[in-house]
Amino acid sequence: MGKRRIVIIKNDDVKQCVVRSAYCLDFNTHYALRTTFQSLLLFIGLWVLLTLPAHAQSPDDKPTVSGGRVLWAENCAPCHGPTGAGDGPTSQSIESGVPSFLDPEVYRTSPPAERFDIIKNGRIENLMPPWGNRFDDSQIWDLTAYVWSLHTTPDSLAHGAEIYAERCAGCHGDSGAGDGVQAAVDINNLADLQVVTQQSLADWQSGFAAPPGHAELSDLSEEELWLALDHVRTFSFAMPQLNGILSGQIINGTTNQPQGDLEVTLFTFSGNAAVDQVTTQADSEGNFRFEHLSTDPELMYVVEGRFGDVSYLSPPSPFPNDTNEQKLDLNVFDTTTNNDGVSLSRLNNLVSFTPETVRVIELFVVGNSGDKTYIGQDGSTFVFDLPANATNVSFQNDFSNRFIEAADGDGYTTNEPIYPGEEGLVIVAVYDLPYDSDTLSVEMPIPADVKSISLLMESQPDVELVSQQLQFIERRELQNSEFASYGVQNLTAGDVLSFELTGLDNLTFETAAAPGDMPAGAVAAPPSIINQDMLRWIMLGLGGGAILLAVLLYPRYRPRPAPAAATDPSTRRQRLLLLLARLDDTYDADEIDETIYRQARAEYKAELMRLMQIEIGE
Repeated sequence: MGKRRIVIIKNDDVKQCVVRSAYCLDFNTHYALRTTFQSLLLFIGLWVLLTLPAHAQSPDDKPTVSGGRVLWAENCAPCHGPTGAGDGPTSQSIESGVPSFLDPEVYRTSPPAERFDIIKNGRIENLMPPWGNRFDDSQIWDLTAYVWSLHTTPDSLAHGAEIYAERCAGCHGDSGAGDGVQAAVDINNLADLQVVTQQSLADWQSGFAAPPGHAELSDLSEEELWLALDHVRTFSFAMPQLNGILSGQIINGTTNQPQGDLEVTLFTFSGNAAVDQVTTQADSEGNFRFEHLSTDPELMYVVEGRFGDVSYLSPPSPFPNDTNEQKLDLNVFDTTTNNDGVSLSRLNNLVSFTPETVRVIELFVVGNSGDKTYIGQDGSTFVFDLPANATNVSFQNDFSNRFIEAADGDGYTTNEPIYPGEEGLVIVAVYDLPYDSDTLSVEMPIPADVKSISLLMESQPDVELVSQQLQFIERRELQNSEFASYGVQNLTAGDVLSFELTGLDNLTFETAAAPGDMPAGAVAAPPSIINQDMLRWIMLGLGGGAILLAVLLYPRYRPRPAPAAATDPSTRRQRLLLLLARLDDTYDADEIDETIYRQARAEYKAELMRLMQIEIGE
């Protein structure tokens, strides 16, 4: 029987179907079948699209490990730890734990594209926030590269490069592009970002191990193969040049002789964040040496050593341009309990205004003209006082209570060592002076003889400083704001620096919530993370202009639209994690009732989840 055609007929034309010997469908039936067929095709198409393997995003250019370093230190280290071991200060507050990027089961099995997706979109079930609303894709790829690099060392990468050059480069080429002299026509391009960022080290390892695979590599140990694969990953991640050599010698500044056999730690700083540290032992002549360092000019290196139970640090120093060698000596000193050489070198103040208080930042710069580090008497090295009406007193980075108010309320004391030099110790006190009238009288106690006192006051219309001691010097522009500069010379211990601020009733402020009127859930900005040693380094560079440090480190309060710290969910989330960690520590130390602890922890976690959902929605 021959082929029959399908003929579409109208309901009254059935005879034509018989005459034409065709499979006949009436119009309505045809329309229904056609609609069903089209729906079926659409369903099949969607099914194919949904079941095909998803091709995750790939970078357009090589991600850089250096580019992710600062992002990691400032945003990821609080949970993941500085080295990626999952031991950051807030990690204990995360019940599911924080993965260690040093664990082979983590860094070998996770493709870069998967890690990129986790960083960008978060994993809310594990309290991992999404960072896609804060960083662009190139920054997230840099973070991805840095996360991968955490498990590597310069020595391991160098060893892997040697294995690759000897056993793999003949086919795959020096850069992995598949252009080696022995390359097959269909050899893989190990530098193709679109492909290799979707593959893990474990994917490559299984490919090498599967028959026929690379039988010629069967004599390599498992560890050697993993080292070679780490080097292959550097074809898709731009690694910093680690050819820097930093050497130096420990010198005892008291005896002017080498001080040997001390442990030395090298800290790497990017901005104000410590991104790496490594420790070595100085020889008997005090010589030390660090190799395989990045010569990135944006990085600063600091050497630390302990001598006589006192910590000493070198000034921060980058690698000079066009050289990979740097010499950085470390000076240490003998100690003494004799304070004959200790004096108050300078006293600097920064004065600004809030709707209800005058904010003062006071810098005590304590010098030591001797050649030994003063370690104090009876647990105290320096005693000072603040104005009697000072409130909300805090000290720069005083997390370990280094500045203690005397039991009788007569001033403050510290046991911080005072190093030889004009800036042997820097104390930064921050406090408020409340006012409720047009005039505020200020009396600052002088704790020791001082040659120079400087005061910078934020310029405000109609507000004047009146003093028999302070002399007006000039007006200067700092941080896009105008300040009036005042000074006085040669005050002695027991004197009082007195001045009046008038015109306070005329102060006007831009619309904003004062610190006491912050919205529910908002928190004040945390203390500066710059530690006392970093403060001292900056002071050394500022010299007589040390008052500028206050402007740089402590942004004055100027009412303005609510700051990001109070409204940004990511910032609030980070602080909630810190609060959770501190709450746990307080409970573990039996300093808080269990009922209060459970309730507070539940509330913090509930808000944390809410903020993370907001971030995902953005």
